[in-house]
Amino acid sequence: MRFIVLLWGEKSRLANNETLGVPVFSYKEMVKLGRENRAALIDSLDARKGYRYEAIGSDDIATLVYTSGTTGNPKGVMLSHKNLLHQIENLGVLGPAKAGDRFLSMLPTWHTYERACEYFIFTRGIEQVYTTVRTLKDDLRNYRPDYMISVPLVYETLY
Repeated sequence: MRFIVLLWGEKSRLANNETLGVPVFSYKEMVKLGRENRAALIDSLDARKGYRYEAIGSDDIATLVYTSGTTGNPKGVMLSHKNLLHQIENLGVLGPAKAGDRFLSMLPTWHTYERACEYFIFTRGIEQVYTTVRTLKDDLRNYRPDYMISVPLVYETLY
């Protein structure tokens, strides 16, 4: 780990020995650093020298997904690019979705299954519409989706 970014809270609440020498930045500090680096890059004679590219491999971590802990303690799961690509390539087994189709989704965008479906949808040129349980009936009528994205618990609740 190269550094830690706190999305909320204050650094003063962390004990120094808890970070094991890894630099900790607040969200505000990261925004400020970004602005300063962008200004320095724009002001430089050769803007390209400010960029550093690193190759990304399929086994590299693409995202961390955190569970809510509804069935136990909350935890983070590391997903690689290969994990996500596998989902994109294989979600088509669920149905013959094609460009121009419309998906209706009732899951939040941070849900793991939702995220995988979104990646699948984006790679196929499919339209996605978001809904809630409260507006589902009207949205089904208005958007006339070809497919719905959700998890069994949502359908059980609706039933």
